[in-house]
Amino acid sequence: MATEVLRVLDRGALQAELERAGTLLRNGGLVAFPTETVYGIAVAAHVPAAVERLYALKGRDPTKPMTMMVAGLGPVHERCPQIPPKAMQLMKRFWPGSLTLVLPTLHADGSAAGLIGFRYPAHPLAQGLVKAAGVPLLVPSANLSGQPPATTAEGVLLQFPDQLDLIIDGGPAERGLASTVVKVEGDEVTVLREGAIPERRIDQPHYAHVLFVCAGNTDRSPLAAALLSRRLATALSCTEAELEDRGFIVRSAGLAAEPDRRASRRSRQVAREFGEPVVELEAHRSRRLTQDMLLQATRIVCMERAQRDEILAFFPHRVRDVFLLDPEGGDIADPAGQGVGTYRRLARRLDAAGSLIAGSLLP
Repeated sequence: MATEVLRVLDRGALQAELERAGTLLRNGGLVAFPTETVYGIAVAAHVPAAVERLYALKGRDPTKPMTMMVAGLGPVHERCPQIPPKAMQLMKRFWPGSLTLVLPTLHADGSAAGLIGFRYPAHPLAQGLVKAAGVPLLVPSANLSGQPPATTAEGVLLQFPDQLDLIIDGGPAERGLASTVVKVEGDEVTVLREGAIPERRIDQPHYAHVLFVCAGNTDRSPLAAALLSRRLATALSCTEAELEDRGFIVRSAGLAAEPDRRASRRSRQVAREFGEPVVELEAHRSRRLTQDMLLQATRIVCMERAQRDEILAFFPHRVRDVFLLDPEGGDIADPAGQGVGTYRRLARRLDAAGSLIAGSLLP
């Protein structure tokens, strides 16, 4: 019997279908669905026959545990009454997101129950499925053991043409990389697999990749990036070239940018007026915003509400990472065609905002 494929056209009208998928899972079915990394296959952990079926289907070693997917911290606390502080720090930084945390768990009598990997996905469809199921779900990647994980519903069908009960087609998985797997036991943190989150972000507690976004990437966003870089370098007593080694990346891009244009003459002029250390925009060349840039950034700062809305329309799960530069929610108007006085006021406003951002990033 061919696998049923549910194509998601309107996420807002998906609840009834998620409830049906949840019922399938509770009854021992296998459901494939997208996360922000790759597609996964879910099975209810409390149905041993279904778990065995999934192991056999994937050709997976039965001694190799599968990740438990959660939609909150409750199930983790139930199985790990004493979560290591370093694990809590990682949860605060990366959950919901592309991190699988392997933690020591306990039986009800307090005896050791072994290690379990937990994943709290950021993808709203994945979260909705976990909530609809209402039971613990084991979710390995959607692939035959030894094969690359599927990143589309079509890719899932190629590997499992008629063995699953349902595939929820939510479009391509955004990153195409599996989650990063980190084991935490006591004070020891071990990266078991580097995936969507680079290992250096795990090792650097204050890592940040800030991306400023405007329209043309010749005025507002490059000036904001240059001013923030200056503030970070001053606070860390290093050069701007050394910021990346200290765990900070600052970039800019434009939603409608023509690639490889210089920063505007006015922006270059007011940048040089900031004194020592000199803010330099001579080397800047404009870049059009891409999906990869958005996925790599840990904080995305927009000049206008319309820009933020456009990004979130395609990346709704990044809502807590996409900000307006104005803390009061106003737009930073494009100064193109205005006099040097307008640019000077813009630079002061961007620098003040940069001061707030730097304060939130530095230890």
